[in-house]
Amino acid sequence: MSGRRILICDDSDNIRNVLQMNFEWLGYEVSCACDGEEALRRVSEDPPDLIVLDVMMPRLNGYQVCRSLKSNPDTREIPVIFLSAKDQQGDRFWGRDCGADEYLTKPFSAAKLEKVVQKLLADEGGEDREGDITAKIRALKAEGNPCSVVRVALDSKALQVYRQKYGEIRYEEAIEVARSTMESVFGAALPETVIERSGEGIYRAVLPCDSAEADALLARIRRQAELSLMSLYSKEDAERGFVITKVLGGEETHVPLMTVETNHTADAAVA
Repeated sequence: MSGRRILICDDSDNIRNVLQMNFEWLGYEVSCACDGEEALRRVSEDPPDLIVLDVMMPRLNGYQVCRSLKSNPDTREIPVIFLSAKDQQGDRFWGRDCGADEYLTKPFSAAKLEKVVQKLLADEGGEDREGDITAKIRALKAEGNPCSVVRVALDSKALQVYRQKYGEIRYEEAIEVARSTMESVFGAALPETVIERSGEGIYRAVLPCDSAEADALLARIRRQAELSLMSLYSKEDAERGFVITKVLGGEETHVPLMTVETNHTADAAVA
């Protein structure tokens, strides 16, 4: 970790000072910018290994800065983390749309930010490291603790039909339901749970528990997530229980509302 360079761009003196102190304590080299134009100038003069970027800033906002960086072949590989007070689904969508690697909101968890930084720098550096899932399994087994690897996924056909009818921003909101429900349920019962995204609307997690507890938690996730997903549909679609769509040739088809599929492997093996 030592020697990796982070650029913090935020118009708040307090946020910049707190982040700089935290990252320097962790061994990173840190530079700061107070607006978007200064951020681009600093990147041009001395490209960092990673950028933590606010959205609402003077002169150039974070979205403009990120688009500029990601459209430039010389800087597009630099990981960008948005750290913003803007926390609506539309904000997250535009963050991803302009190329950001991660979008976190204020107030933020220093531990979560640190973990995201470590993961992005590991990926960016191309280092041969174990993923979080595999590392957690190994750690639990080494300690002699129970271990269940679980999978939570939105029905892919229903998800794509929802995307076609309701648009990209609502689609991102639907995907967020699976992750946020997992974080809520697992976080309350098993705070040390590791969750990773493995596809569109698909997540894996390692639970330090046995099969019975994993099944109970997954049942709660299905119930809570499907209630949340139901609320994303129009009243007409929700009451009808399906979305009307058409296939090639104009034939009308009925696609059920999104459901959540879950499964797990108890006492998961690691090669």
